[in-house]
Amino acid sequence: MLAGLSFAAGSKVERHDFRFSHGGFRDDDIFESSTATPGRYILEIGRRLIAASAQAELLAIGNPLLPLSAAQLAAWLGERRAEPGIIADSAGFPVVYVIPRRVFAEDSRLLLCLSTRDAGLDAQLLYFAAGVEFPVANAPLSGLDAFPAFSSNGWLNPDQRLRGLKRQAERALTLCRSDRDWRRRPFVLFHPYHAGDALFVALASKEAAPLLYDGQIVCSAFKDVVESAAPRLQPIELSMPPMARDGSVSKYDYFVKALNHLGDDFLISHFVVFGRLLRMYHFTPFHLIDHARFTLGDPMDRPERTIGFRPAAPLRLLEESAGKLRLLFHLNGGWDLKTYPQDRTRALFQTLRTMGCEITVIDRPDLEEAGARSVKAGDIASLTAQVDSHHLFVGVDSFPLHFATHVRRRPTVALFGSTRPCNSDAARDDGYQALVGTLPCNSCLAKNGCPILRRGDCINYPEPREVASTIVEMASRLYGFTPEI
Repeated sequence: MLAGLSFAAGSKVERHDFRFSHGGFRDDDIFESSTATPGRYILEIGRRLIAASAQAELLAIGNPLLPLSAAQLAAWLGERRAEPGIIADSAGFPVVYVIPRRVFAEDSRLLLCLSTRDAGLDAQLLYFAAGVEFPVANAPLSGLDAFPAFSSNGWLNPDQRLRGLKRQAERALTLCRSDRDWRRRPFVLFHPYHAGDALFVALASKEAAPLLYDGQIVCSAFKDVVESAAPRLQPIELSMPPMARDGSVSKYDYFVKALNHLGDDFLISHFVVFGRLLRMYHFTPFHLIDHARFTLGDPMDRPERTIGFRPAAPLRLLEESAGKLRLLFHLNGGWDLKTYPQDRTRALFQTLRTMGCEITVIDRPDLEEAGARSVKAGDIASLTAQVDSHHLFVGVDSFPLHFATHVRRRPTVALFGSTRPCNSDAARDDGYQALVGTLPCNSCLAKNGCPILRRGDCINYPEPREVASTIVEMASRLYGFTPEI
């Protein structure tokens, strides 16, 4: 639950309860984004309260990290006079924020930097935002600061990543104290992790309205990925290796190391907001681009704002349609469960070759004996050249798939097994088809082997016959392709 109260002069306190949307767009639904900070939800709840109560002068907003109700907020406030401040537990964990309405119009971006973990720290930040003191009052509560790995309200903290929220607030406070002109400083989203993630944020920035950020921090290895999408955010290069996928480095530790690498000169001139899987993305049917769009500031309060309702850009077909059908495959998704199974791959290639198809596969020299040509595509220029020289792209849920369909707009067949198409596919049209198995375990999001069958790969990928049939149907429809047999 998400909750807030609105106070207008001479009027009764209005109570409002909201919930994270799992697919709906009701008045009490707020879009659930896997990458949005709790501060972003404080901002969104404030927007909703103002829309519902035009005369409201003060807003009381429950800490989004906690499953709260408006009735609980009203009970904690009691009979005290509503005024700016924070109610916290005995250890200083913030429970309720009472914020003047004007903050949401004047300096609302500073709310993105709230720690939602340390009431004293947040009170100092809110002083800069509102220009008034924010006293902290303690409620008879305790133990809220011992945040679990998975909260009852859906927040993730398995590697203590929520500590990053306090670090971002500390850096923001340092900036405000050192720079009288802090309101003019840019806000940048720390989202440098993997190529697909970086691309989705870049694509989301092109349509998010309002757009709360000025830049996106990305690893050097993925700067060209972001630039390929022509984003509205400035790509800010982080000269560090991408974070390992095996969990050997925590999200928090990587964030701290990156801040040190960016240096004091950068940090005293930019507000840096921590982003990266603070909630599970597969609980909702929304695309990760939609998740990123909410993170960047869009209210995402109507289905028309989501990617599923927007028309796809025109397809780019290979002008040379005669001769053999040239297929480009990418079958490695970063770990075994996101890799199309070896036995199915060989069966698929054998079928397609008998139909007269030429098969190219990215970074799989082991498949050359199955009749494929293996090529390297280690940067955007080489990947673009490969994608643009083939009739169709076929790939698993990974960056090359997203690049082929969202940036280059090539005809694409997407293969899903352990992840759901709705979270990372594309708008359905003549040039896009997502295939996924029918097992109820999807989406498991496991990485270290199938948790049910105790094997390394995923058997929920579509069968070779279905994949071959879909490829032929799409090629026939778009290019007039006729199989040789």
